[in-house]
Amino acid sequence: MSSIVVLNPVKFGLHYKRAVKARGHRLISLYSFNEELLEERWPRHADGDDVSLYSRDLDGMLNELEPYRDDIRAVLSGSDASVDLADRLAHTLRLPGNCVELAHARNHKDAMRRVAGQAGLRIPRYRLVTSIADIPEAAHEVGFPAIVKHTYGGGSHGAVLLADDAALAGLDRLVKFDHFREPVHKWLVEQYIRGREIAVNTMSYDGQHQIIDMWFYSQPDDSDYDFPYWNNVQINREDPDWDRVAAFTHEVLDVFGVRIGPGHTEVKCNADGVYLIEVAARLAGGPVTEMWLAHSDFNPYYADIDCRTARRPEALGQHIAFDAAFGAIAVRNEGAPGVLREIKGLDAFSAGPGVEKVLVAYAPGDWVPTTDSTTNIPLGAWVSGDTVAQVRERMHRLRDLVQLDIDREAGGPSDA
Repeated sequence: MSSIVVLNPVKFGLHYKRAVKARGHRLISLYSFNEELLEERWPRHADGDDVSLYSRDLDGMLNELEPYRDDIRAVLSGSDASVDLADRLAHTLRLPGNCVELAHARNHKDAMRRVAGQAGLRIPRYRLVTSIADIPEAAHEVGFPAIVKHTYGGGSHGAVLLADDAALAGLDRLVKFDHFREPVHKWLVEQYIRGREIAVNTMSYDGQHQIIDMWFYSQPDDSDYDFPYWNNVQINREDPDWDRVAAFTHEVLDVFGVRIGPGHTEVKCNADGVYLIEVAARLAGGPVTEMWLAHSDFNPYYADIDCRTARRPEALGQHIAFDAAFGAIAVRNEGAPGVLREIKGLDAFSAGPGVEKVLVAYAPGDWVPTTDSTTNIPLGAWVSGDTVAQVRERMHRLRDLVQLDIDREAGGPSDA
């Protein structure tokens, strides 16, 4: 029986499990996360696997896969953490994948900046440091405002905006472990680019790239810093930045050796042009693929399997039509941390027009930190409508319905 290997099929990667089986292949799930992380976040991660294997490195993976080597037809990544490892494994097994020499650069921001700069792509000024003590000097070199990021990870975990010199006083609070519980040894200190942040989702086959859609990250005021999330809305081809972002994205994918499968590219746009913020050879997280599945005939998981089994996806080359406009709203804790008493108005929020999914991260009695990454957004929803304007209006009204009632005087985990 033919087999397909999926690395770390957790969270939104669960769709890969269903897609592989629906296509008639044996599902080999290969987990590279540390055991503590798997058991805490995804205790039932092995549900649905035909074969579950565990290894932290490429050599170990090859050993684990040895009994199935002759039957493996493709290697997929079910998590943003493993896209480079998936391409390296595919290359070693002589299976379809993207340029292995650039795999590290597609998943580690220090190498990503270096490759982009050498190719002449527009990027923020940046410095790479290996010690928190070196961040102030690097921030003064790139100029304020600046952003400090982990070179690897996810969910904007550990990202800190340094608005001015005074912000350097809080560097002792920097998170020293990334989103996947791995220790941080390097930080990227880079120029903060003002402008619109747009995420571009693509599918490629044999070096030909097709844009599936774009999403715009907006804030409640004239601030254009894209995180923490506030509103994310799918934009259409009439958007004034669509054409230049599309052209830039095609160039980025070529530079980074993306020839098959999904791509998720994040850019900033302003009067100077389009800047590369991040590129990854993976599907988007959050509401994106779920809303595609709900509002179109396009299944990105089938398309990725097709690409990596040398079959051109049927949807490529055709306009992918959506039967609705859609977006996502994040209700943040913008104040001090505290204990949640109640989410007031939650029932009305959940029943609001166009609400398709509600995500509640905390229950009454839980400690709610100040929102600073995707891992601690208290409340969110995925919203659809007939037009982009209607989606925006619905999200605006939803926000008025709900309130986080938090006891900010209560002692937290650090007081225990």
